Amino acid sequence: MANERRSDEVNVLAKALDILDRMATDAPCTVAHLCQHTGVTKPAAYRILKTLDQRGYVVRDEVRREYSLGPALYGLSRAARNSTDLVRLARPAMQALHEEFGETVNLGVVSHGQVVYLDAIESVQRLRTTVQIALRDNIHTTALGKTILSALPEQEVREQLAVADWSPITPNTVRSADALLAALPGFRDKGYAIDDEENEVGSRCVASSILDSAGRPVAAISVSAPAPRMTDETLAAIGARLVETCKRVGDALT
Repeated sequence: MANERRSDEVNVLAKALDILDRMATDAPCTVAHLCQHTGVTKPAAYRILKTLDQRGYVVRDEVRREYSLGPALYGLSRAARNSTDLVRLARPAMQALHEEFGETVNLGVVSHGQVVYLDAIESVQRLRTTVQIALRDNIHTTALGKTILSALPEQEVREQLAVADWSPITPNTVRSADALLAALPGFRDKGYAIDDEENEVGSRCVASSILDSAGRPVAAISVSAPAPRMTDETLAAIGARLVETCKRVGDALT
């Protein structure tokens, strides 16, 4: 039964992608047109289009009863283009930070309430912090996640935090959305956020956001190190440099 369910889910996904592919060349389209050219039945097409409409991937003209591609797809397209450019443009800046401070430098984005690491340059010191590329981490316990949240409107922050797992990871882990929301203005004012042994005991991290031309965070760069080397003074110095670095990368992206 489980295999049958998975097969049904894959079939629905394939049908949805067929509909989107057709709309990419023919939009605006009626349901009849989409069914004719994709082989999807009308009941299935209506269900798929309703879901896509709710998520912003298509929009419906109520008068003409036609569908066009929606703004969510434009956002994905921009993100796909930017992700390649982002890693390429951020790498020299990350390398400069790595050489200046000698610690691990990370590049991350937020996806579905989690941080995803896109790139990292590890410290060469024997005692160091490490991450795996494509690893997913907590948005509310990492400096990467918190600095991105600090650059978002409150409603979007609450939506991201609604899916967070608030189980404590360390004694310093923030325990609620309200507690984190109270800390965000301070991060916003400084331009950087910190993880003070909240994600891993013995490790501290500082991060700043890369903003696009509209002032929205597209990613963040962090520097992490064992707590004994990451003093408050070091955190502040790296944070200030991260603000400058992330601004240059953001300007290069636009």
